[in-house]
Formats: sequence, structure tokens, C-alpha cells
Amino acid sequence: MIIWGTVIALLGISLLTAVIGPYGPLVFIAVMFGIVLDTHLRTKEIQTDLQAIKEKLGLSQEEAAPVSDEEIEAELEREARGE
Repeated sequence: MIIWGTVIALLGISLLTAVIGPYGPLVFIAVMFGIVLDTHLRTKEIQTDLQAIKEKLGLSQEEAAPVSDEEIEAELEREARGE
């Protein structure tokens, strides 16, 4: 995938240089910067939305904390007794 991206980038720069002249690489860099910035902002937005969904569902990092062996054994014993 990285190789294809590199090939496409080189072809893009070559095409822009042929069409626009010496400003081709600058235009290409500006477009790539815009694409990377847009991807970053969308990723941040998705992360924020995911956090809001977790909070709405009551899922938090605190619940994902490790449980001690004693707590697990006590819960299994309660379930085995049918409590």
C-alpha cells in the first residue's frame, strides 16, 4: 500500500509539473496537507462521538479496570450457589 501511494504521489507531482510548471510540487504539497489535516479532524470527531456513545451506554474506563482473583472467585462461588 505504501509503494502504491508513493507511485501515485510521484505520478501526481510529475503530472502537475507538466501542466502547471514549477508550481506543480507546491500545489501537490498543499493538497496533501489539506487531505492529511481533514483526515486528522475527522478522526478526532469520530473519537469524540465514540466517547459520547460510551458515556451514554454507561461504559467507562473505570469499569474496564482489572478485577482481583479473589473477587472473581467470590463471584463464581455466588453463581455456583445460585444467589
